[in-house]
Amino acid sequence: MLYLYCKELTDSPDMYSLKHLNKTTNVNKTNNNNNVNVLKDFKAEAGKAKSAKQGNDPQIYVVFISLLLDLLAFTIILPLLPSLLEYFKQNDNSVFYRVLTQSMQKFQQLVGAPERFNSVLFGGFLGSMFSFLQFLASPIVGGLSDYYGRRPVLICCASGIALSYFLWALSRNFALFVLSRFIGGISKGNISLAMSIITDVSSEKTRSRGMALVGIAFSLGFIFGPMIGAFFAIFANKNAGPWFVSPSLLAFTLAIGDLLVLLFCLRETLPKEKRIKQISSSLSWQLLNITSIFRKFKKQ
Repeated sequence: MLYLYCKELTDSPDMYSLKHLNKTTNVNKTNNNNNVNVLKDFKAEAGKAKSAKQGNDPQIYVVFISLLLDLLAFTIILPLLPSLLEYFKQNDNSVFYRVLTQSMQKFQQLVGAPERFNSVLFGGFLGSMFSFLQFLASPIVGGLSDYYGRRPVLICCASGIALSYFLWALSRNFALFVLSRFIGGISKGNISLAMSIITDVSSEKTRSRGMALVGIAFSLGFIFGPMIGAFFAIFANKNAGPWFVSPSLLAFTLAIGDLLVLLFCLRETLPKEKRIKQISSSLSWQLLNITSIFRKFKKQ
């Protein structure tokens, strides 16, 4: 009898309403807790975005360190070029070097330059080739980063630069040395990518801070890099075979350090929803058409 009474009481409409009310209350509490957690996450993300737009994003300093290491490695070779060219002149009898020498002699006669300036002409050729390749590669690298993202393309550039220094250390003939400079030139789009990353993580008001750090990296790199190269140029024993292995390995070490910084510290700054949908639109001939760029400036 007692069992039947309790069952009847449990199955009554009033008891059912009470159970339903308790369940609804528990569900509402759960939903409220979820809403609070979502709100906290939203506030945290908003705080991160606000911090980034205020110029406090740590990615700016990652870019600064990366550029500093890259520019130190890049400028080490500058004081060494005359001695390097003299080394290849004395030790390289390859067909490539002879053909290039004959071409330089014709150019020397054309402009009326003395023969003692051959090394200057060779250095000018290498510098012009490197800069021209950088000019070609930078817009293409920028277009690829708009499609694939900044991080993977920048890591590829850093890998190519490290490979160029490694080939320089192995170069026992002028052809391999030119190849190392060629690879370094086409991989040198990292400068424009660094500026793109700073643009991604800063606002118009705070962008000048990041660009100032880029300028500081250039200044420090072009101050201390040539000093290190000059040290090797003065104190290296140039009669002991390939004396340039030490500075090239130092440049390679700096490039590897740059690569490690990018691998472990750099995050992607261009979200997928902001990337270009078709790679063909990012790799058009207009990227290399200088006249079209100036026409755009005139329209503005």
